Formats: sequence, C-alpha cells, structure tokens
Amino acid sequence: MTNRLLLGMYIRRAKFTNRDVARAAGISETSFYDKMNSKTEFKQSEIKFIANHIGLTNEERDNVFFA
Repeated sequence: MTNRLLLGMYIRRAKFTNRDVARAAGISETSFYDKMNSKTEFKQSEIKFIANHIGLTNEERDNVFFA
C-alpha cells in the first residue's frame, strides 16, 4: 500500500506537482492518482523512476511504497 501523504510530501519537497511526476513517469494523471490511492499498484519500474526522479533515499522509498 502506498503512503500517499508521504509521497505527496516528497513530491512537493522536490518542487514538483503530481502532474509533473505522472508525466515524467509516462503515466496518465488518472492512473497516477489511482496508484497513489492504492486502487492499483505502482509497477516496479515506476517506483524506481519516481524514487530517482524526486530524489528519495532507499529508506524513504521503502517507507512510501512498501510500508
């Protein structure tokens, strides 16, 4: 289950919007919001891209996507 509040905080910390991250990851905004709200799951490749794109440490990534 994705910790959407924590992910949102990290996205804002990196000076991005959810729209920016969705576009950069190559997914629609609707799909991104569904994934953030745990309606669907992020793919492993999306997790890796997003974590790198917004500068998450391994611990931060794990807290967001695997806690």
